[in-house]
Amino acid sequence: MNQEEKIEYVRCFLQERIDREFPYPFQVSCEDGQFVFRLRNGKKECCARLKQSEETMERIGGGTGELQEKEIARLFELLRAAIRAQENTLLSDCSEYEKVKEELILRPLHYPYVKEEIKDVPHIRIGDVALVLYAVMAHAGGDYFTAKMHRSRMKQWKRNEKEVLEAAMVNTCFLYPPRLYSVEDLLSWDQKRHEDGRFMTDECPVKIRKGMRGYILTNTLEINGAVALFYPGVARKIAESFGEDFYIAFTSIHEAQIHSASMISPDVVRSSLQDTNKLCNREEEILTNEVYCYSLEQKSFGMIEDGKFREVYRDA
Repeated sequence: MNQEEKIEYVRCFLQERIDREFPYPFQVSCEDGQFVFRLRNGKKECCARLKQSEETMERIGGGTGELQEKEIARLFELLRAAIRAQENTLLSDCSEYEKVKEELILRPLHYPYVKEEIKDVPHIRIGDVALVLYAVMAHAGGDYFTAKMHRSRMKQWKRNEKEVLEAAMVNTCFLYPPRLYSVEDLLSWDQKRHEDGRFMTDECPVKIRKGMRGYILTNTLEINGAVALFYPGVARKIAESFGEDFYIAFTSIHEAQIHSASMISPDVVRSSLQDTNKLCNREEEILTNEVYCYSLEQKSFGMIEDGKFREVYRDA
């Protein structure tokens, strides 16, 4: 194996390990005697470099397993440092709201699970659900990577927190539009029946059909898609299409399962939801064990407690 082949072998080895084990999607290339690791997000770039020294090449390309693992651990720490540096650069832009506002989003989290860590983070609390303010650091295909926006970083914005959260909600809706599918369509052999899911625009090809057993609401990424229920106008349009209230089971942070109120008992919804959380979800993916309801008459969200509606959030 000549030097050029050895370099390419090591590059491929590093790329494979990053793809398999590192949480951020760095791309590995070779430039001027160095391995270059890049994470791109439009106008931002996070970059780290590793010299193609004989010692490094030998340890990674031909060393023992122990030596390889030490080099990989050192590399991963280098990439983590690059991520921290990018995060600090991004968050330093917080002194100028205009630089960061288009990257602000809301992520849905289980409030009892995260309440301590979001004490200094702007959020909207809706019963067990917290819609927490983040900034998108990077996109990678069908995924994204984010950083919490702490109040201490926002002091110079000179903007009302409510205004910032409302703007982040609109931005989240714009970046990751809602998608709605009926359970019947999802289970159908005909994939074309649910490959789109758009329903919120006048020219949308999808009409909400009544009488289905249930519906799945998420977003275009199908990541953190439960937030889509709280996008402006979404719940109201669904309720108006049904002509009645509906129950909501947040089956994970990624989606909400919706049922017309006349079609099912909230006790059945709760039992199914709790089984799903217990058997299928990791703790960090659980949003709540409680059944929510949207009231068409009151234009508000509530939690069903002892068979009664308790309002927790007034729809925008």
